[in-house]
Amino acid sequence: MEYYVGFSWMIHECSRCRCRFTKHDDAIYQWLHTHAGSSYGLYNELAEEFKGLFDDQDVSVLKRELCRTSKFRFVIDAAQSLPKRAKVLEIGCSRGYLVSYFIRCGYDILGTDVSPEAVGSAKAAFGNFFDASDSPAVEQRAPYDLIYHVGTIGCVKDPLGLTRKLLDMLKPGGRLLFNAPNADSCWLNEHLWIDAAPPPDLVTLFRPGFWREQFSSVADVVEAVETCSPEQAFRIHLQKLVGRKWQKPVPIPIEESLNDFKGIRTNSGSAQERLWDYIEKGAVKLGRLTGTLNVALSQPSPFGLLVAMTKR
Repeated sequence: MEYYVGFSWMIHECSRCRCRFTKHDDAIYQWLHTHAGSSYGLYNELAEEFKGLFDDQDVSVLKRELCRTSKFRFVIDAAQSLPKRAKVLEIGCSRGYLVSYFIRCGYDILGTDVSPEAVGSAKAAFGNFFDASDSPAVEQRAPYDLIYHVGTIGCVKDPLGLTRKLLDMLKPGGRLLFNAPNADSCWLNEHLWIDAAPPPDLVTLFRPGFWREQFSSVADVVEAVETCSPEQAFRIHLQKLVGRKWQKPVPIPIEESLNDFKGIRTNSGSAQERLWDYIEKGAVKLGRLTGTLNVALSQPSPFGLLVAMTKR
């Protein structure tokens, strides 16, 4: 499979747990953070937006805007029961926008990332609450009341090893929260990967129940599956109904992947694909007019496998 030019990688599926995976490139995340046209350019935009809200010192507005993103809302809602000055750790903090909320709430927070570019940007925007992922300070500050990461677990080389390490750094009763990419959101026939985040960024897709099976002996594990919006579920149902197969992507340069990430690829596809888009838009419009959008079966969202582990 090749989404980006020069990154033609084999996709594997484990016969036991049915998770899908491909190879991991240690250097790619720093590269993505330092190229504004890459998909990680979106994180620059988020950092700028939340820097302004952070400087306004209105935590309620900061919370409201962060909660527009479901994976952030999952973490923020779960953190409401934390005691004041609870010790919190974010893994894969990118440019620090979610950490900014915990700073304003008065928690003892540390954000970490593998990218020096991301850590430096986060410090410049929000203060000295950030460090490299491999810094000794991360383990020295343990044990934590809460550890979380969003959009990270599918990008690491050893997701099980990382999860064990994070559980070890929690207090008994402490919580580990994260969202994972859901392999069940490869909705169509011959659908190899979720199009919203291709390799070399995302390298593992998980199945519901995987985390409970792996860690229920050491933690109370709750998994929830977030579903797509009614409109998106309707589109997926329509494609399944007519037996459409997944279309392999046309590779584009990875340094131009920001538009791809936003869903605005510059190439318009084949005439057949353009015709299908026209039909699909018409069907959705008719569904809105007739109130039938909600009749489609729910479909899992690509990044909506929400996991909460409470350490025993």
